[in-house]
Amino acid sequence: MSSGTEPVEAPPERLRLLEIRHAESEPPGAYGPALDAVTETTTLRIWREPATIDPTDFDAIVVLGGEMGVGDADRIPWIADELDLLRRARAGDVPIWGVCLGAQMLAAALGGEVSVGDTPELGVCRVSLNDAGMADPVWGGAVTAPAPREIDTVQWHFDTFTLPPGATLLASSESCATQLFRVGNCYGVQFHLEAGGDLVGGWLSHPDSRCAVAEVLGEAATDRFPTDAAAAESVTAPLADAVMRRWLTEVVGSRRSRW
Repeated sequence: MSSGTEPVEAPPERLRLLEIRHAESEPPGAYGPALDAVTETTTLRIWREPATIDPTDFDAIVVLGGEMGVGDADRIPWIADELDLLRRARAGDVPIWGVCLGAQMLAAALGGEVSVGDTPELGVCRVSLNDAGMADPVWGGAVTAPAPREIDTVQWHFDTFTLPPGATLLASSESCATQLFRVGNCYGVQFHLEAGGDLVGGWLSHPDSRCAVAEVLGEAATDRFPTDAAAAESVTAPLADAVMRRWLTEVVGSRRSRW
């Protein structure tokens, strides 16, 4: 029987996360539950807020997607500011998770080259983890049977990038070699593991976005895109949650425990 005098264990301190958004239409999606469960999140809407924030005030940074590209720096001044912020974060050993544009920004900040790809990658496409990906502490144990090396996931990108110096390639697709990479405690994820049918449907509700996709896929495949994304969610949503929780707890959390 409890005496009522046992000490109550304090709940674990939440991780301080900086979320960088490039548009309101690009939220964390299926990464969101893990972020909500483990972190205290500060959102930087970089298109309207200054990027002068000190990245070392945070335990980790998640950089989300956007329709613009690294090559748009001449007409979008905050792109250079974000690249500087990411370089400062890396110099301070702050873990970074980049998604699509965020992966390209991370690659560029660390010395990779971003360019327009030979073929746009749009729709639900297959990504294959290589041996390094299967052995990776965040990704390796998160992909389940029947195809442990393969993920059918949303793709929406026209640009691609070369690996930055010191990066390890973890996954590729048929039309894009650099789908997933790791540099130290940082990950660049080209594909939209976080995006399901509703999110894709929202992106396609913008006429310019729909037109750009339809020019590549055709009208029929564009109409099917949200349905295809919804069908993939049974795999992609749990996987997004699993890898994000693993990164936050095992990579970001272990780094903070050393301080």
